[in-house]
Amino acid sequence: MQTILALISLLLLSTGCKTNKFSKIAANKSGQLISTHNKTNLVSDRKQKENLNKYNVNNRAYTAKLTIDKLCQKRETFRKNIAINNIHERSKSLAIIKALELMTKKERANFLRIYDSGKNKNTISSLLSQEFKHAYLRKKAADLIKEASIIPIKNERIIISDLDNTLKPTNDPSVDGHVYPGTVKLLNALDQKTTGDVHIVTARPFGARNSLNSASIQYNSVSYGNVCGIAAWLLGFQNSIKERKIENIRRIMDRNTKSNVVLIGDDGQADAGAYLQIMQEYPERVEAALIHNVIGRKLPEAFCASANSIIYNDFADAAASLHSRGIISKIQTEEIIDALRNY
Repeated sequence: MQTILALISLLLLSTGCKTNKFSKIAANKSGQLISTHNKTNLVSDRKQKENLNKYNVNNRAYTAKLTIDKLCQKRETFRKNIAINNIHERSKSLAIIKALELMTKKERANFLRIYDSGKNKNTISSLLSQEFKHAYLRKKAADLIKEASIIPIKNERIIISDLDNTLKPTNDPSVDGHVYPGTVKLLNALDQKTTGDVHIVTARPFGARNSLNSASIQYNSVSYGNVCGIAAWLLGFQNSIKERKIENIRRIMDRNTKSNVVLIGDDGQADAGAYLQIMQEYPERVEAALIHNVIGRKLPEAFCASANSIIYNDFADAAASLHSRGIISKIQTEEIIDALRNY
């Protein structure tokens, strides 16, 4: 009889009849753990989405500019079939309209400012006239642009920078990379809420975009020099590099009439002289003019004497000076310095 009772007890235990209470407790604890885990995940997901949305808001206008720039580079294919060319043009126009539609009115207003702020060939007017062959598509794009053009937006700082020996080393074995350490952090700190206000003005006649893209620098436009200017400078004639840079900087500033500017260059060629003239022509608009001390060349006395001039050895120096003038924050300064420490 005892053996039978023992067998029945074992069977009851194996079927869980005796562990009901334990199972409920375990289930409750498991549920609490899962609930806590889910809540943690929800909070984490929400924070990630908030950060992503914040990032997208700051970058959506700039991303749209890049998208439309790429679409505009896809020129009409030289085919005999006119119908195919028409389909290609219509598809491109529709893609540009879609990029405009995906933005809010405020983002579209920032896009208009960014798109119109760079080189002469990139304007909203040229976009409408050159990229929309069909009148009804042109009107649709024009309506979207008109709708956004009345939205008030903040005029943000523009950053005008040289490339070689300023952002990108040309002959520095201590730098193992496309740009000087801290470059991207510094430019991001200077480029305020809406991305897309970094403009490169270089003496080189070509090839800047490859270096900028390799370093993941978010730039708006590139203004080049020319071969004749470099040759004249090397031969000791009039410094046409300086004149060309001044001309290119003036054009950008005149297309951003309500924006202050930060200038970044080096002591290798003509940057200090060019920036001095810009400071004299636009005395209320230049927040700072930075010169990278690369070769120790003597700079114009008037430039060195200016309260807006900053001569720096690396971007940690530059960041500290910019922070002391209230141009970038303490956190941004620390991020730039950390980028150099971790290099």
